[in-house]
Amino acid sequence: MTRKIVAVDDSQTMRDMVSFTLKKAGYDVEEAVDGQQALYALKGKAVDLVITDINMPNMDGISLVKALRADPAHKSTPILILTTES
Repeated sequence: MTRKIVAVDDSQTMRDMVSFTLKKAGYDVEEAVDGQQALYALKGKAVDLVITDINMPNMDGISLVKALRADPAHKSTPILILTTES
């Protein structure tokens, strides 16, 4: 069974890099441009990992993490914050 990962970043370049690397390693990757789009994509779906940026328009990564932790379906979904911020 292929593991499902959601990559969330407003930077197309970062999404491309993350997706390319993970797909090459055999993962199924879905992309979202911000936290709101990610929440919509995750609604009713089980995923193995969420990788998110911190600073994004509409809904930032910290707000996304809080929203996912408040949802019983994603309370224990692993989340990795990956950012280019220094």
